[in-house]
Amino acid sequence: MAAADFAGDMRRDLLVCGGGGVLGRLIIQKWKDEFPQARIVAQTKSTNNHDELQSTLGCETRVTPGAIVTSNQEKFPFVVFCAPPSKTDDYADEVDRAGQMWDATGTMLFTSSTGVYEDTNGEEVDEDGDVKSVKKAEEQGVELPESTKKLLGAESKTLRHGGCVLRLSGLYHSWRGPHTFWMQAGESKTNPNAVVNMIHYEDAASLAVAILKGDGINGYYRAREFVGVEDQSAGRKDMMDAVARCARYEGKGCTFTGDANGSVGKIMRMKNTKEMVGDFWQPKYNKGFVAFMDEGANDTFADAGPPENVGSGHG
Repeated sequence: MAAADFAGDMRRDLLVCGGGGVLGRLIIQKWKDEFPQARIVAQTKSTNNHDELQSTLGCETRVTPGAIVTSNQEKFPFVVFCAPPSKTDDYADEVDRAGQMWDATGTMLFTSSTGVYEDTNGEEVDEDGDVKSVKKAEEQGVELPESTKKLLGAESKTLRHGGCVLRLSGLYHSWRGPHTFWMQAGESKTNPNAVVNMIHYEDAASLAVAILKGDGINGYYRAREFVGVEDQSAGRKDMMDAVARCARYEGKGCTFTGDANGSVGKIMRMKNTKEMVGDFWQPKYNKGFVAFMDEGANDTFADAGPPENVGSGHG
């Protein structure tokens, strides 16, 4: 059992670091739906979209504080850090500062990526899978991507605070995700059979909220690692063939010209996470990405059309 509302008289104030992104906005909206009286603060790197956040989500806004968290810094019972690592050089330190703004009565949650798990060739990997290590990579003469290093450092800071880590696979909605990146490219020199693990933004947000709400029997989660991914993974070619079949995208797809016999990568699973959150998380898009496309790619983002930048991303 998990995610039950076991502390009904508790303050539900929420700080969302990265609240201006797609995932942050969805978390804010879902938290607001669950707890209408809660005070919600969206923290962003600049004031560019503060007016919009205030008017559309009804939340407070503020700019990410400086390098030092003072002793009189306001603290929150619930803190989410969902800003992507590409936005800052001192990523782990920013997550650490977010941890200092958590009062440790509710839950702190950092949204990471399943990219931190070691790759396999078609084998299933769950929450207990081997995680990449900077030290191990250096010993093997391998250079990890900078984004992976940042995520690993941020995860470490989160867990030291007693916060939780939610490792999400490729985030998508109708107009954002790996499919829009490849649709724009038209051709990719990569393995057409390589596995793409994905999860819809809305399901990722509802999973984050379920984790924030905690375990209905034992209290709030502490220093736990979760995974968010759809049960139905797909190869790149199968995925983009489904996009080309969908009328919404007017036949646009992608041709993959890489070695079809190469490694297909890992297949992510979230068995432990499902056991922990139980029936309190019900994914809306539970048939997987290919079915989502075959059914018309209909979600809350569909009618808005493609944004200016429709590439893949976390946040």
